[in-house]
Amino acid sequence: MRSFIIFLIIIFAFTGCLKKKIEITANYITNANWDEQANAIKINKLNLKKDSTINPFSDLTQIELLDKLEDDTSFLFVGNIKYNGEQFSKRKVYFDKKNGFFWWSDKGETKTETIGNLQKDNWYKFSNLVTYPYYIYVYIDSSNQAHRFDVNLANY
Repeated sequence: MRSFIIFLIIIFAFTGCLKKKIEITANYITNANWDEQANAIKINKLNLKKDSTINPFSDLTQIELLDKLEDDTSFLFVGNIKYNGEQFSKRKVYFDKKNGFFWWSDKGETKTETIGNLQKDNWYKFSNLVTYPYYIYVYIDSSNQAHRFDVNLANY
């Protein structure tokens, strides 16, 4: 029995190490999950719903985020990271610099090479970063620091 428990602990520790890192700042994103087949990104700016309040400096739950924030249709971009000689999983994709691909508006009507850094005191939702329903909500505070909240809809 004791060896079985040790085996389970080792398995849980090992699988915990397999979680691939996604880093988001006001200037760029890196995603260790990107590869030749899966290299998409979608960014939505979010607004606080009418008569709602939210404290981005507290431990927010998935329900609070989903219930109190809504998409801002004026800022919604998608992109597919193009190969540039650097491994997809190690590549920094900048918001305010050319990355060798176009960002498309949600309806595909307009394209741009840059979307600008994420703005202070605003919420953003990142999706299409992994192959399951997973969102990263990010709040950029007044000192340009990103506060991240992960939403795994598979657990919702």
